[in-house]
Amino acid sequence: MSKLVELKQISKEYGNKKVLHDISLTIEENQVIAFLGGNGTGKSTILRIISSLERPSSGKVVYPNKSLRIGYVPDRFPKMLRFTPGEYLHYVGRIGGISKEDLNKRIPDLLHRFQLEVMNHKWIMHLSKGNIQKVGIIQAILQKPDLFILDEPISGLDVHAQQELVNIVKEFKKQGSTILLTYHESHKFDDVIETTYYLHHGMISKNNMLAKKQIKLIEVKKIDELIVKQWDEVLHMENKENRLLLYVGLENSDTILSRVLQLQGSIDSVSTIVVDENNQIG
Repeated sequence: MSKLVELKQISKEYGNKKVLHDISLTIEENQVIAFLGGNGTGKSTILRIISSLERPSSGKVVYPNKSLRIGYVPDRFPKMLRFTPGEYLHYVGRIGGISKEDLNKRIPDLLHRFQLEVMNHKWIMHLSKGNIQKVGIIQAILQKPDLFILDEPISGLDVHAQQELVNIVKEFKKQGSTILLTYHESHKFDDVIETTYYLHHGMISKNNMLAKKQIKLIEVKKIDELIVKQWDEVLHMENKENRLLLYVGLENSDTILSRVLQLQGSIDSVSTIVVDENNQIG
């Protein structure tokens, strides 16, 4: 297989926070690869670097094929767009060098597949989060990319759209494309993922670094979710009703409990749980 992208000793820092640590990785054609890990482990950052939307702080990204077509779906697609879905897709398609004839064929078909044709009279800024996400997916596949990158693509999508996205991933794989994606709590892609990389504290491995470990589940209230996302010690976070569920390594649980109290949050419960080799809680 031919190389599409090669990462050579990539590191990324934001201020004093190091998000990625000395990562080397080769991505070849005709693969489906998942990048998994908890919040703040660098999943989105590595996808943005691979897509060339962000530069590493050190290291090098090599693209052997200079004409590589990349389709990128961010975790949050811009909402404030005064275009209808069809207008926007024609606009980005023309910028991408796609002929009017091809766009006139592909756009109606893709709108139909994602059940967006009935929304084509509305501006994107007035659509729901899920429908905006659909527009983001369509714009990324208009050029039939060699490398299709999806950052949390399932978020906000209805069941029909989720299955349609899985079908599209399978279609692109058959056509020889490589698909990179990250996602939370979804088994939709289980039968199409060929390789999984796990990120933990900015490091990458084919082994799940949470496997067969005891960790602490800390349930808290009155804490800002945006603040918690900055805590590297939190392996995973869930928002459940009016509580935050924080999954923390045993060695860091006292640190997190202290921070919660300092911020005048309330601690509902602290329990020890086990994560097995499939990243399932037992």
